[in-house]
Amino acid sequence: MKNEDSSVEVVFNGEIYNFKELKHLLETEGHAFQSTTDTETLVHGYEEWGIAGLLSRIKGMYALAIFDQKEHCIHLARDPLGKKPLFFCYDGEELVFASSARALALGLHSTPSINVSAVDDFLWNLFVSGPETIFSGVEKLPPGHSITIRRDGSRRDSVHWQADFLSPEEGTNQDEWLERIEELLEMAVQRRLVADVPIGLLLSGGVDSSLITAIASKLCPGLQTFSVASEDPALDESGFAHSVAERCGTKHHKLEVRGEIRNSLPQLIAAMGEPLADASAINTFAISRAAKEYVKVVLTGDGGDEGFGGYRQFLAYYVAGKLSRLGSSFLKLPKWILDRAQPNGTGRMHSAQTLLRLASEPLEQTLFAQGMAMDRATRSALYTSEFYDALGTHCPDQHFRKAVPVDEKALPVDRVMQARIKTVLPDDYLTKVDNATMAVGLEARSPFLDVDVINLAMRIPAAIRFGNAKPKALLQRLAMRYVPASCVKRRKQGFVAPVGKWIRNDWPDLVEDLVLGDNIERRGWFRRDTLERVVGEHRAGADHGYLLWGIMVLELWTRMSIDHTLSATDRI
Repeated sequence: MKNEDSSVEVVFNGEIYNFKELKHLLETEGHAFQSTTDTETLVHGYEEWGIAGLLSRIKGMYALAIFDQKEHCIHLARDPLGKKPLFFCYDGEELVFASSARALALGLHSTPSINVSAVDDFLWNLFVSGPETIFSGVEKLPPGHSITIRRDGSRRDSVHWQADFLSPEEGTNQDEWLERIEELLEMAVQRRLVADVPIGLLLSGGVDSSLITAIASKLCPGLQTFSVASEDPALDESGFAHSVAERCGTKHHKLEVRGEIRNSLPQLIAAMGEPLADASAINTFAISRAAKEYVKVVLTGDGGDEGFGGYRQFLAYYVAGKLSRLGSSFLKLPKWILDRAQPNGTGRMHSAQTLLRLASEPLEQTLFAQGMAMDRATRSALYTSEFYDALGTHCPDQHFRKAVPVDEKALPVDRVMQARIKTVLPDDYLTKVDNATMAVGLEARSPFLDVDVINLAMRIPAAIRFGNAKPKALLQRLAMRYVPASCVKRRKQGFVAPVGKWIRNDWPDLVEDLVLGDNIERRGWFRRDTLERVVGEHRAGADHGYLLWGIMVLELWTRMSIDHTLSATDRI
């Protein structure tokens, strides 16, 4: 969209939730609007305030490019939390940008080479850590960042928003925090209920999605909700989702996802743009496809854990931080005893070992010390010598280490939460949801990731955030006002598909083709003997499901994006 004299042009992906307020403000300054779209607000907002002023005022999810013909420059910008992706390639002369790595590669003169560091990151984390991408020479713009490129070739990088968990607001009691959270969360939901198309909710039955469902149903009765039923009872939350739907009076739909989802995998892989092996993407894709038959927009509970401390890892670092104040000499004896009594313990003994290790060792040595898909010994055995040579000194956890704020006075848990919201949230969780929903033409909106809600959440002191040594204590208290207690007072479950079971029992032919096929030697990345051992151990009962799933996703993606021997419509 352009302005009146075509001197400013905007390319935009996303939603600006406060565009009506900004439009009114701009009209009072003399700007004439020709449409009712949020995109036009960006055009006139840029004219009035410039790029920095515009980015400080808009609230929403977005990736945008603004071309200023008079100033001979182009601006690229991404929303604060990274809900919308923005890939770009700039070689000093030509700039190419897109919402997908695969789409961007098609716009280049030739397909870029594979970034081996990104392959290493992917198999360690199950996603590619930004700002690097799977393609050499292609970058992801970090959340809350913008770049300006001028006609002379110069590039300027700027930050318009950044996470800060290190400045808690003291002196506010728990009840006051609850009222502030409820007020802002209701405003965030209200903003996201504005649409000229049907709206529904993705409901897992956990605290976050249940709370959003309850608030949305209060504001707009009769909404539709959608949940996934897993064939693995340990992963199935559909009963809790049904209870919430009944309490909130929604029209509920339950979808069962089974191993036959395999024939939709090419479409899912194509939608991801670059390799992503978060197994919950399967469920997200399946439920999005089902929801699209009824609605065009869905609200989700994404971001509640990151902002309000929902992961048990966060609680562990909070408790460990309190233990560390006892002093290293106090901790040495119990840690020495526990390490020798049960080095590979489980249950309470294992929890005690973990807490003492977190309390006595530097944060940088414990955070992300082990990958999601494999440990360091497996990594050492997996790669060929040629691949290791290409990696050089690269370590797959270095991106996380850089994200940890350097502030020894800050609580360990606050530093950990800040690192995760800058890394795992945008590179994994939000990428998964955006790509899986957009692949079927569904738009996902996340009230917990409203910038006002996040800014408030970051101010909450850890002692209140983890009151009574519970993760997400404030949101749990708030949820008790709205949803059944059984949905609140239960252990957190992941929205995960049972890929380990499918690989062991249902997909032996896919494993033979994608993991142990002839491409092993041609790619030159992995050692066949290690792959054969890992597959054999998994079939015998060991759990290498995530690693094998990651290798399968990588092979499918490579066939689709590099070899061009597989399309999104193929069955496998």
